Amino acid sequence: MAAYKRTTVVLQNSSALLSIDLHGGAITNFHLLNHPVNPLSFAFSADQMPVNNKSGAPYRGHFLCLGRWGEPSEGEKKGGIMDHGHFANMWWEGKDSTSKFLDMEARSIHEGLSIERSIYLDHKAPVFMCREKVTNINPLGRLYNMVQHPTIAAPFLDSSTIISCNAGMGYPIEKFAEAEKFSRPWLGDNNRNKEVSDLSLSSAGESGVYSFIVRTEDDWGWITAVTPGLKLCIGYLWRRNTYPWINIWRHFVDGKIKYRGLEFGTSGMHQPFPVILQHAKNGLFGESVFDYIDAGEIQLKEYYGFLLTIPEACHSISNIYFDGHVNVNFDDGSTDIIKCNFPHPIN
Repeated sequence: MAAYKRTTVVLQNSSALLSIDLHGGAITNFHLLNHPVNPLSFAFSADQMPVNNKSGAPYRGHFLCLGRWGEPSEGEKKGGIMDHGHFANMWWEGKDSTSKFLDMEARSIHEGLSIERSIYLDHKAPVFMCREKVTNINPLGRLYNMVQHPTIAAPFLDSSTIISCNAGMGYPIEKFAEAEKFSRPWLGDNNRNKEVSDLSLSSAGESGVYSFIVRTEDDWGWITAVTPGLKLCIGYLWRRNTYPWINIWRHFVDGKIKYRGLEFGTSGMHQPFPVILQHAKNGLFGESVFDYIDAGEIQLKEYYGFLLTIPEACHSISNIYFDGHVNVNFDDGSTDIIKCNFPHPIN
C-alpha cells in the first residue's frame, strides 16, 4: 500500500463507489454503480460558509464536526476557532490505501486534537465501516464534541424523501434553554402527508434543527433516507454508547426542500461550551451533551454507512439491526440483509 498526494480518493467494489475529499475530509460521493444518483451531493459554496470558516474547505457531503458542534465561543472565534471545528475545513493527509481501504489523518493545534480515520469498503456489498481514533495532543483535558454530519441534497432529495430513525424524545434546538418544556417524541412516518410537524417528511415544514436521543432500549442507533421515486435508500448505524444523539436538519428555500442533515453524535445541543455548561451541564433527557477527553487520551468511535435499492411497495424503513451484517426491515414487511465482512468492531 502506498501514500499519495491526490485531493480526492476513490474506493470502489463491484457494487458501489465511495469518494473522500482530503480538503475537508468529507465523504462527497457514495453511490451504487447501477444507480449513479449520489445522495451526498450537498455542497456549500465559499460564500455560504460562516465568516470564521471562509479560509478553509466548504462543507460538503458527509463531513465531520470534531472539537465542537456549532459555533465556538466569542473568545474562541477571536482565537481562530471555526464553526463545527477545524477538521471540516482543513487538509487531511492520505496515508495507506487500496481500492477498498483508506487510512487518513489530520492534526489541529487549534483544537488540541488529532484524528486517525480508517475507511473500509466491503469487498462486494454497498456498505462501508469508518473507524476514527481521536487523541488529545495537549497537556490539559478538555470538553469536546464529535458529530457526524451526512447531508443529502438533490437529485436524491425531493419532497417525497422520507427520513426514518430510532429516535426517542427530542426538541427544537433553538429552545435549548427550556428543552424539557418543548420536548416531543419522534413521530416517524405514522402521519405521512397529514402532519407537517412530522420530521420524517420533506414535503413541507419549517427550516430548523431538531435533536433527539437514540431510544434508550436500543443498543444501536440508525437513520435512513428513502426516496421512493428512485427506489433508493442511504443509511447509517452506530453503537448507541458511542453516539447517543440524532440531529435532524432540514432547510427549505421558497417552500421547497433544499438540504436534509442526517446527523448523529455526542451532542444534541448546538451551542458553544459556555452555553452548554450554563443550561445543560447535567445533560438533556438523561443524556450528556458533551464528551471529555483527558490529556494524552485516545478515544475510538465507529459507524457504518450503506446503500440499497428498496422494494416497489416500500416508502420507509421500520427497523435496522446489526449482527455482523446489516439487517433492514421495510415498512411493507419485507427484509433485506446486507452481508458484509469487516475488521472486528469496537464493543
